[in-house]
Amino acid sequence: MYSELAGWAKEALNLCIAPSKQTVGRTVTCHHTQSLRADIKSRSIDREVKLPAVEVKLVEWILRCEELGVFLTGGLIQKQATAVCDELAIPTADRLSFSKGWLFKFQRKHRLTSKVQHGDAASTSLAAVEDGRRDIQDATSGLSANDVYNMDETSFFYCLSPYRSITRNHVLGTKKSSKRITLALTTNANCSDVVDPLFIGTAVQPRCFESRTGAQLGYDYHASKKAWMNGRIFNSFLKSMKNRMVPQDRKVLLLVDNAPPHALDEHTVLTKVKLKMLPPNTTTHLQPQDAGIIGSFMGKLKQRQLQSALGQINMVMEGRQTGIYEVPLLEAMTWAKEAWRSVSPATISNCWGRTGILDSELSVLSNRLDAANLE
Repeated sequence: MYSELAGWAKEALNLCIAPSKQTVGRTVTCHHTQSLRADIKSRSIDREVKLPAVEVKLVEWILRCEELGVFLTGGLIQKQATAVCDELAIPTADRLSFSKGWLFKFQRKHRLTSKVQHGDAASTSLAAVEDGRRDIQDATSGLSANDVYNMDETSFFYCLSPYRSITRNHVLGTKKSSKRITLALTTNANCSDVVDPLFIGTAVQPRCFESRTGAQLGYDYHASKKAWMNGRIFNSFLKSMKNRMVPQDRKVLLLVDNAPPHALDEHTVLTKVKLKMLPPNTTTHLQPQDAGIIGSFMGKLKQRQLQSALGQINMVMEGRQTGIYEVPLLEAMTWAKEAWRSVSPATISNCWGRTGILDSELSVLSNRLDAANLE
């Protein structure tokens, strides 16, 4: 049999020499294995589409977005699928969940792939992390979980479109928006005080504020040249925190990362707030906000941005505007405030516990209080 196959291959493929016995054997084995695989098109079963009308409208929508240069993410497609169900008045009981698994199969079926539109925690000594953890545990020893706080900053590019888009064809990239706002996010260890975000933008008086101040609009807003935290804003934050503690007669410990702006100036007197720097290069391990609190917040914030973008796509299709991610600063701040308030106490508590920076007795007490609150 080998000689027949080898002779056929040499003649049919115009080979100089007949393939070896090993080559023929590997080829036959590979062909046999592939014929048994479920994902081979020749053996795949065409399953009946549960909601064909939804799928047709969704594909048409995606292709239209591609024509208009609107960049789509998986999250946007999932939300649009739900919106199409609403449009077609499909009962909730008859709908799909439009999960990530559904999205994967939908993309594969319609040859949609995520394409880039254009052309990390550093290694840290475990010994340094453990030394830093013991240092923070000593600082929190004897304190109530209610009186231990952590503040960290994060940036939000609130007009930035995705770098990838799910399409059938390659798409041209567009200039990315650099509009950014910095948020300082603060919580205490037992989740009883989730402080409203401090916002830092570039404009002293943003146009969308009209003639009002950030405080009049209900936001703690500050401005710096590059929308970064600086010593002036940080010390203002410390004074504000001190003023919140005075009526409650509380003395609290505030943990912050070891960054140049996080320094007391000579005019700042803290009688109710003790400042403690986290050891350098350990924040990814020891800072509660970095342990998942900010990640949860950004996920919720992104959902609000996607929901807004979805609402803008129809306006792009109707020719009333050209982009879906361009929003006023005030709207982005509203999203952020709502997203921050929606981060669950369980998430905050778990992230504090994950760092191991509370002294053991305080950590046990905090867990008991959490359990009592859940009951």
